[in-house]
Amino acid sequence: MRITPGDQTDWAPQLRRLRRLRGLKQSAFAELLGVDQATVSRWESGRQFPDLGMQRRLREMMRHAEPNEEILLKHCINASIGYTMLCDEDRIIRAASPSFCEMHGVNDSDIVGMSTMRAFSHELERMLWIAVENGFFDGEVASVRVVSRFHSLSGSWRDAAGIVCWTPVPLGDGQILRRVDRITLSDEQFDAARSENGGPIKLVAMSDLVRG
Repeated sequence: MRITPGDQTDWAPQLRRLRRLRGLKQSAFAELLGVDQATVSRWESGRQFPDLGMQRRLREMMRHAEPNEEILLKHCINASIGYTMLCDEDRIIRAASPSFCEMHGVNDSDIVGMSTMRAFSHELERMLWIAVENGFFDGEVASVRVVSRFHSLSGSWRDAAGIVCWTPVPLGDGQILRRVDRITLSDEQFDAARSENGGPIKLVAMSDLVRG
């Protein structure tokens, strides 16, 4: 990730990309840099450029923005033909497939850095906490399959029936991301899938795989 020295026209899109790679909103990015949110907004819109000292700091951040393994991982998600998404422990989207963006009515250029909180029904929220309490982000869970209802990220619809599979994706720095694969169901299919799943949630622990 690089900005050509002296090419001020590249700062705005590259800054947006750097911020989204880190999964940060403008306010959080501004706090990290020691400036206010309005300054970051002006940088990203091209109305103002960082001073020379800040440019050097940002270039250094860009050189270490993302390891190759995460670049490849995000490419795999982006290239997926299914309803697939990758997010961090704070539920901030790191990558999403075109189908996922289309299903939720969100442009692919806007979805990275977006919170998934709006998509959670009350039941889905409880299921996520069950997964977390069982060690999802501690390497103790292999997969979680949930048959529940969810909402769109755009707010255009609510309570769609579906099956979602959460799988942990460990990175080299020790961080664990959550891969989300989803299919939608009719109400008739929902009841049958819930019965087959043994209820709303089916969790497979790493210890289950070792014993198997």
